[in-house]
Amino acid sequence: MEGRKIHKRIKPVLSHLGVILLAGAGFGAAVGYFTPMGYPTAISMTLGCAAGIHIFQTLAEAYLYPRFENFPRGRKLIFQQATSLLAHILGWLLPIWIVSIIIGFSLFRGEVLVWLGIFIGIVLIIHLTHQAVNFYRELREKDLLEEKLKTLAAQAELKALRAQINPHFLFNSLNTIASLVNINPPKAEEAVERLADIFRYALSSSDKEFVTLRDELDFIDSYLEIEKARFGDKLKVSKDISPEILGTSIPSLVLQPLVENSIKHGSAENGEIRMQVTGFVAGDWVEVEVKDEGKGVPEDIRRGIYTNGTGLTNVNERLKKVYGDQCGLEIKENTPRGTVAVVTIPREKE
Repeated sequence: MEGRKIHKRIKPVLSHLGVILLAGAGFGAAVGYFTPMGYPTAISMTLGCAAGIHIFQTLAEAYLYPRFENFPRGRKLIFQQATSLLAHILGWLLPIWIVSIIIGFSLFRGEVLVWLGIFIGIVLIIHLTHQAVNFYRELREKDLLEEKLKTLAAQAELKALRAQINPHFLFNSLNTIASLVNINPPKAEEAVERLADIFRYALSSSDKEFVTLRDELDFIDSYLEIEKARFGDKLKVSKDISPEILGTSIPSLVLQPLVENSIKHGSAENGEIRMQVTGFVAGDWVEVEVKDEGKGVPEDIRRGIYTNGTGLTNVNERLKKVYGDQCGLEIKENTPRGTVAVVTIPREKE
């Protein structure tokens, strides 16, 4: 296993070296043909430059590039390019100097400097271009990965927020049924059937980010039937939903906390709870309102829905995470009394 890892690391290095040496030999043959330098000298020079450049560049990538990883993107590329340029210069000069000593000729001969300058220029341009392309490809892949991770994190957070809501209202529903078992068994049985509908909806929507507004409202009807079994005729609910928005996609389980909150804070002095659920188009937005005529939500709770609590806070956070800051939940006073909870989402374009 360890041998395979070493082989995988060495193979691209040797392959790259082979390509450079082959290019150096070809370029050296051309230099030997067009100049009086001769084939042996020209090929020796270009092969030495090719090998030197490869060695210094490999050392730079192994020992210097890792030091640039934490730099800002632009600064990282500049340092990599500067290091690569230095590696090419050293890889060019050192072999020429060594070969010139071995063969015995002047390092400063005009034809030597011109042709080898052309060679190093071509190699440097190719290498720096390749390096820049790889750099931006890696950045693009990194950006795509970061975006994917952000999406997965947002989805996981939304699921966590939704999971906080589900046990909350299911627990309250079970308490309602328990209170009816002894005093009104038929209503308790009907409430159990409604609770079964709630369970089916909650389970089926657990893997769905969105449902239609029609399905969400049907779910609310099942929930309200359980509450009516508890409050009897004191709970009066009316609905006025524009038919054109029933097919609108909406995050699942966002309306139930509004209805629950209205029941909790919407009772009048005589104990009645009058609730109205409306839905309509408002320009580029769809608004769903849950109104009551009770004493109203206390000011501290109304101020704190964006920072604390469970149900209403989570609804607001989910809407903003899905649609942005222009959407969300707003709790305001009803006229002449009571509370209005407003959910705002974008209108779907036809």
